[in-house]
Amino acid sequence: MDDDQRAGVRIEHIDGQWAVQLVENGETTQHLFETEEFARNFAAGQWLRLNPKPIPPMRRRRR
Repeated sequence: MDDDQRAGVRIEHIDGQWAVQLVENGETTQHLFETEEFARNFAAGQWLRLNPKPIPPMRRRRR
């Protein structure tokens, strides 16, 4: 798979704002935030959305 086709999230500080860049299906979109905290929180949620990992089933304890 080409690097352009992979999903990803990137954070950059640009001209006093925090930019979150999302790569999805070969398309890049950018979202701007005033604070780093908001940008990082948004980026974390998008990373989870773009990189879902299955949650393994819980094991039952034997009594």
